[in-house]
Amino acid sequence: MRQQILNSFKPMKSTLLILVLSLFSFSSIAQKDSTVIKKGTRKLVEEPVDRVLPPKPSLFQQTSPNLDPMLFGLIYRTDNRYEGVQGSPYFLNEWTKGRIDMVTGVNYENVPLKYDAFSQNLVLRRDAMRDSIVVFPNQVKQFLLRADDGAEWLFRRYPTVKIKDDNLKDSYFLVLYDGKTSLLKRVNKIFKKADYKDPYSTNVRYDAYNSDFAYFILKSDNTLVKVKKSKKALYEALNDKGANFDAFAQQEKLDFKTDTDFAKIVKYYDGL
Repeated sequence: MRQQILNSFKPMKSTLLILVLSLFSFSSIAQKDSTVIKKGTRKLVEEPVDRVLPPKPSLFQQTSPNLDPMLFGLIYRTDNRYEGVQGSPYFLNEWTKGRIDMVTGVNYENVPLKYDAFSQNLVLRRDAMRDSIVVFPNQVKQFLLRADDGAEWLFRRYPTVKIKDDNLKDSYFLVLYDGKTSLLKRVNKIFKKADYKDPYSTNVRYDAYNSDFAYFILKSDNTLVKVKKSKKALYEALNDKGANFDAFAQQEKLDFKTDTDFAKIVKYYDGL
């Protein structure tokens, strides 16, 4: 009986022996692998830092505006050639206290005004409302701008003049001389955009408001005639009275470099 019991334990002993051997082998392998990991870690730490290269930048990194170009040696340029806007759409940049004479006969004195020469509109500032408005041209007869130094500019509309260009009938004209014959100046601003991107451009790097002037003679018969700003053109426009303009110009020492000199010629003509 005893021998039978011992014989029944033999397979169990073999199985247990195999299990013990297997655990011992696994432990040895784990120790070897652990040693390899430790050695590998020590070897990586000991690697010189200057031999560790940064990863290759992705397309997103190359185009990111926050990317430091020194990190990967990238070169990029921001297009900063645009220099803003030069000039102003206004005849005078600052608000000036002036007067508006309406077609109804009502006058508004000492009001803040600006003349927008680009859009050909009179702008009125309403301090009480904290805003500004465009005054409809067909409501305005004329307006006067006054500078702090005492200079004045009178602008007037001539809706009934005889001229083919109907747009001029709704325009404001700066009055240089007012009499039986008048000398008028149309003040205009032209907006020109920057031009530097095209290979054949003029390399102008800023938008600009440029002044553009035109001169007119308003005759006694209400005819409006455009003239060039030159002594010869002015003489030809006023040649119907046989006036000796050159003698008068020499006497007055006119050099025709200012609007005032041209206005003196028209005034002289009016007095003949």
